[in-house]
Amino acid sequence: MKIKNLKNYGIPPRVLNIWEENCSPCLLPVQEEAVKNYGILDCVDNGNDNNNILVIAPPSQGKSFLGEMATAAHLTHQKKCIYLAPFRFYAEEKYSYFKNLYSVCGLGTIISTRNRQEDDCRIIQGDYELAVMDYEKFNYFLLMYPKFLTDVSLVIIDEMQIIDDPKWGPLLEEMIDHLLKKDLVNLRIIALSALVENQDALLKWFPAHPLTSYPQPVEMRKGVVREGVFKYTTLNEKAACRREIFFKPEAVRDNCFEDYLLETVKYFIKKDEPTLIFFATPAETRQWAGWLASRLESPAASSAIKELHQMEDTLSRKELLEVLEKGVTYHNPELFWEEKNLVETHLKKGEIKIVCASTKYSIGINLPFKNIIIPSSKIHNDDGNYLNNYRTSLGFTDIENMGRRAGNSSFGRIIFLAYSLLAETIHKNTYSNFTGNTKYKHKTAIKQLVKEEKELLTFLLRLSVKHKLKPNEIKKYLKEGATHLSGYWHFSFDKENIEKKIDRYLNILKGKKLIREIKG
Repeated sequence: MKIKNLKNYGIPPRVLNIWEENCSPCLLPVQEEAVKNYGILDCVDNGNDNNNILVIAPPSQGKSFLGEMATAAHLTHQKKCIYLAPFRFYAEEKYSYFKNLYSVCGLGTIISTRNRQEDDCRIIQGDYELAVMDYEKFNYFLLMYPKFLTDVSLVIIDEMQIIDDPKWGPLLEEMIDHLLKKDLVNLRIIALSALVENQDALLKWFPAHPLTSYPQPVEMRKGVVREGVFKYTTLNEKAACRREIFFKPEAVRDNCFEDYLLETVKYFIKKDEPTLIFFATPAETRQWAGWLASRLESPAASSAIKELHQMEDTLSRKELLEVLEKGVTYHNPELFWEEKNLVETHLKKGEIKIVCASTKYSIGINLPFKNIIIPSSKIHNDDGNYLNNYRTSLGFTDIENMGRRAGNSSFGRIIFLAYSLLAETIHKNTYSNFTGNTKYKHKTAIKQLVKEEKELLTFLLRLSVKHKLKPNEIKKYLKEGATHLSGYWHFSFDKENIEKKIDRYLNILKGKKLIREIKG
């Protein structure tokens, strides 16, 4: 379906022109499906009890544009919309995107995060058209200003796969629970998710019409580089292992990640192919971008450098100018929106060839890469304490959600660097099962996600408000894990002296008049 045909759904020609110029003249398959069969552009209540939609698809399949389309449709019917992003930096990006693209149409976009409070009063008073908020701030508004959603007709929850994250998932679950309990009959929720490991549980828990899509529009070559040879399989030829020579074996030392990375990147620069390299942390993206730039002989991103010189000085500016001299850069949440936009603009123009990005904050990177180099680990943060960060291996959904960003023409590559015999064996025994599994159906058995909760006092308050439990029921829940109370996430506690702790904390809450016990 062509974008211009959306005029039949009431979208103004000016908006259609913006979409054609900045997105595509045609809808992708999942977008056309959402328009024709899921009514994503519908703004009138059709009498159904559940108009919510949950879209699950890999990156680069057009999910974000679905949220944009639905938002535009509601705004053109003089309805209020809220667009939710998981992190503050991503909310800033979305705010800048909507403001820059749609201000010519008279759309007033505001933002609200912990650091951006200047428009909070307008949200409370309903004096806005589109508000972009992060999960944390939206949840705060739900608790403090319960009536602020009275005239809102659409809430977009972007990056719903965050529900599986131990730090942010419980917050998102709590936010959605509060939202659903308000029983706002005119409110529609559209949730946009990349692949999730616990997909069946998500579909069972979240009340919405599911739209799932797994197409791969281009051939994807997944494999490992060992001794200069890229051994890979494709989706259509899973049983056959093909080979591509990247470099000579003598060009690298065994057990040396640096050699393998450098020679692989050199090969892609010679072929003039844009490459995205994931690392575990933002600090590593800066470190490795600098390291690669110091060793590569590649053309400078001259236009990007010239544009960056004209921008305001930032903490990242000097470092970016240095790496851009070799057509290399990094992309992480520490960059300002203007700097990220510069990176994305000049990557699309072909000046920037190598981008180092962090796995945790790969959200929002939808750029024309030919190659994706996947790391062997990611940072997992359970409780927000920096000292408790630790590395863990990647799962299937991690690999798919990162790797599906490859493929900007006839094919793309997803690459693991097997720089040692151990690394090669690990990839063979683990990741090759993911990349070559012909029976995987993007579904997993329903499992209960469990988080160890340390703040018992706060948890008891939430539990009392949410379920209105008696003290003995609370004790049973915390001691035995009563499954009938569990939502998407389940919580566990240190059971030592748990009953005494519960009695003491409940007395504290009653003393402060935060809860009261109902007899009988």
